[in-house]
Amino acid sequence: MKKTMSMLLAALALAAVGTVSAAQPDSSRHMAKGVPCTACHGDAMKAVPTRDTCLTCHGPVEKLAAKTEHLNFTSRMKNAKTGQTVEHKALVNPHDSYHFGTSLACSECHSEHKASRNDCSTCHDTKAWKIRPLGAE
Repeated sequence: MKKTMSMLLAALALAAVGTVSAAQPDSSRHMAKGVPCTACHGDAMKAVPTRDTCLTCHGPVEKLAAKTEHLNFTSRMKNAKTGQTVEHKALVNPHDSYHFGTSLACSECHSEHKASRNDCSTCHDTKAWKIRPLGAE
C-alpha cells in the first residue's frame, strides 16, 4: 500500500511538473535572450505585461517608432475622370500610427505566448504596405 501511494504521489508530482513546463513557451524570444518570465510578469507571475513594461526594454517609444518609420510610404492615385495624379503620405508606421499615434498597447499586435497579429489588417487591406509578418526576422 505504501509503495502504491508513493508511486501515485510521484506520478502526480511529475504530472504537475509536466503541466508547468508545458505552459512555458519553448520558442520564447525573451527566454532565448535570457530574460526571465518574472521580468514581464512580476515575481508572483500574475501580472499581465503593460505597454510600460514592454517599453522598459524596448523603448522609449519615440526610438521604437523611428525604427519603423520606413514603413510609411507615398501613395500615388490617378483620378480616372480628370487624369490628375494625387500623392498621399500613407502613415502606416505601427508604432506611430495615423489612428493611435504612439499610444497603442503593444499587446494589440505582439504576443509572446501565441501568434502575433497585424491588427491594422482587421480594417485595412495591408498587402500594399509591405509590412513583413510579425515574428519574421
